[in-house]
Amino acid sequence: MVTYTEEVSAFFAGYGRPGSLLDALRGVDLCVPLDEHGRYFTYVVDGLPWMLAFTTPERLRDYAELAGRDVDALTFVDTVGALLIDTVLDVAPEPTGLLVDAETDRAMTFPPVRAFTPHCYIDDDGEVVRWN
Repeated sequence: MVTYTEEVSAFFAGYGRPGSLLDALRGVDLCVPLDEHGRYFTYVVDGLPWMLAFTTPERLRDYAELAGRDVDALTFVDTVGALLIDTVLDVAPEPTGLLVDAETDRAMTFPPVRAFTPHCYIDDDGEVVRWN
């Protein structure tokens, strides 16, 4: 099985396969920052929420420093990609994308489309779809 890091490298080299990248993401360990209330931290860009996740605690700390955050006060949870996708993003109250390793040369975005979160996504017409 190909690792997430290998799939990201293949993607940036121009021969990655989106399905393989998503499969690898499901198996990778992620550090997900929490806000001051202990909830998953998200940014909203043009009305769409994006959750942040990092492949190492060091990358999360580097990001926090770049963002001017107090690194000593930083809290996060460790999870596997599949759990984050299936039990958080796919059941979110609104479609939410995932940004992995923000502000690195290997940053990857996973928008809330049907292939990523099949129960909570934005369809090709820009409409929100929720399957309960």
